[in-house]
Amino acid sequence: MKIHSKLFLLTVAAFLLAVSVDAQKPQSKPSPAASPTPLKLERETPFTGDVAFPEVEGWELSERQQYPTPEMGYSHNYESPSGRVTVYVYHGGRKTIPNSLKGPVAEEVKMAQAGILAFVERGSYESAKEVKNETVTLGGTKGKVQSLHVLYALRAGGRDLDSRIYLFPYNNYFIKIRMTGPPMKEPSADMITLFEALDLLFSK
Repeated sequence: MKIHSKLFLLTVAAFLLAVSVDAQKPQSKPSPAASPTPLKLERETPFTGDVAFPEVEGWELSERQQYPTPEMGYSHNYESPSGRVTVYVYHGGRKTIPNSLKGPVAEEVKMAQAGILAFVERGSYESAKEVKNETVTLGGTKGKVQSLHVLYALRAGGRDLDSRIYLFPYNNYFIKIRMTGPPMKEPSADMITLFEALDLLFSK
């Protein structure tokens, strides 16, 4: 019995010693979760993107449509019997946008084209065929603003439509003009007036 008692006491002592040593160990604290640092885009331009769009005879100018993020920018609509023309002002999250129709501007046009084809895949358009892909002067022969221009012939709801995209840089921003309407062999008089006004606005 004495031997068993000694073994029992030794076992208890060893257990208490282990507990004591463990209690003296520094307790590791859980590492705090790293909080994500928001990325701030430093735009290299004093221009804020605010454009004073003019009233144009024969056209009704809409209120400014602001999009959810600064990258998406905003837009205005011009409406007349000839249709609707939407002008977008945005930077797409780019720090700088060169004053050139190559590089970022050309990439934005490709994205817009991909958007049209995506509408075909989703069934919103029955078909879309590229008719023109060129560089034009926004205001015609008297204009100054060079722009990429893409024309698609669409089929939607059993109707034939023209969809035009104009895209060019302006003070480190993208300007995109979208218009979709019945096919026109020649631009209407009010369309010419509008594009001359936009050319004058963005040539300043």
